[in-house]
Amino acid sequence: MTVYNTPQLSVGDIAEAIGTLRQLSHQIEGVRQDFLTEGDGPQLPAEVTQLHLRREMTALERQIRETLIHTFGEHSRQARQFRESGFAAATAGRLKEGLVHLDGFIFDLEQTRLHLLEANGSPPVPGIDPMTDLYTEPMLRRYLEHEVAWSQRHGDPFGLLFVRLPHWSVFKERYAPSIAKELVISMACILKTSLRGYDFPSRLKDMEFAAVLRGTNGLGVNVVTQRMKGNCDAAIKHLLPGVVVPLEYCSAIYPYDAESIETLFSYAADHWARL
Repeated sequence: MTVYNTPQLSVGDIAEAIGTLRQLSHQIEGVRQDFLTEGDGPQLPAEVTQLHLRREMTALERQIRETLIHTFGEHSRQARQFRESGFAAATAGRLKEGLVHLDGFIFDLEQTRLHLLEANGSPPVPGIDPMTDLYTEPMLRRYLEHEVAWSQRHGDPFGLLFVRLPHWSVFKERYAPSIAKELVISMACILKTSLRGYDFPSRLKDMEFAAVLRGTNGLGVNVVTQRMKGNCDAAIKHLLPGVVVPLEYCSAIYPYDAESIETLFSYAADHWARL
């Protein structure tokens, strides 16, 4: 029997791979907008569009494949899953499925990074939650002060999103502490996977999380929450097969829903909904 070794990566290597996959994910979104979205302006001939689309997708496929092999190994589940995805077919459906796979790969890397940080016994960092490596609530509020000031100067709106697992105390009583801890870590990975690189994720307490979504409105918040739901369903299915874990969310948009940090919090708290 042949044994395949998984590459031994440092925290820095993993962070670099996450950054690369995020960048490639953004490029795929750009390709979707450029080639697979019909606009009102002049359209290129179909054969020209297909030629450029194929060229772009071939280059992206090669970069993703190389990143996965370098990070997970040539014979890893992730590399095999990508090979079987039919990503290079470059249809709208294939691209959407490819983005879901990329989210899964980023989730795997975020999870590995958190476990590696814990195993290395990294010293605590002020303003950072030690279990999830997310910002704490005081850091979130400090960041909000800067974001409010920026919005007042430039007129850019931003969203404040909250996510929680209801009845968390009941969940912890039902399952082993290791499962509860892994679910917290999974939620942190879901949050970071679903957000953009310039958003601001944080852990408030236990199973309550928040994020500042820069330069977005209500529609942008909906896009993030739907992406979060898909990533959450996949993670829960892997961690607790057959178990339904409901999540709740609420949000507020500055300056439309509220015009101060405290009223942002209170407005969101009045509008919880099931994710």
